[in-house]
Amino acid sequence: MSSQLICPDCGGVIGGTAEEAGGACTCWSNKSQTSGDTVIEKSPTPQAKICCQCGKELSGKKRLRDSRGYWCYACHKLDQQANKPKGEKCADCGRVVAATALSDFEGRKICGACRNDRKEMAVAERKRSGVSSASYNQLAKSRLLWMLAFVAVLLVIIILRHFNIIGS
Repeated sequence: MSSQLICPDCGGVIGGTAEEAGGACTCWSNKSQTSGDTVIEKSPTPQAKICCQCGKELSGKKRLRDSRGYWCYACHKLDQQANKPKGEKCADCGRVVAATALSDFEGRKICGACRNDRKEMAVAERKRSGVSSASYNQLAKSRLLWMLAFVAVLLVIIILRHFNIIGS
């Protein structure tokens, strides 16, 4: 088994010398120097700082950088304005939503999420301030007593008929 690593691009030996069979890898020869087992990177030439939008030279000027590259301040501001969410603000939460997504609720233009929250709060408020549980429990108990009395009368009639006390 060979301990040499073969470059898939050029077919040379990675880290090898020109005297070895197959030659040395030439892919990295212009980017680095090898000295024994140490790889020394050559310093790259300074990259020009050019606006990715308008192409202005930005070296020594106010600039911004993101994944696309350098931006001049003016292009960055224009991009922010272009990508700003379009629509209207919700009167409750302040989020910007499409104007068609806002609905009128109690005289205010609010988004769907705020509208649902307000409906839930209104239902909870009605439950809190509505019928007291004491009067409901009293009504339930009286209904239960009436049903038990009715069932007791039916049981008495069934027992009396079973023993032929009541004639048919």
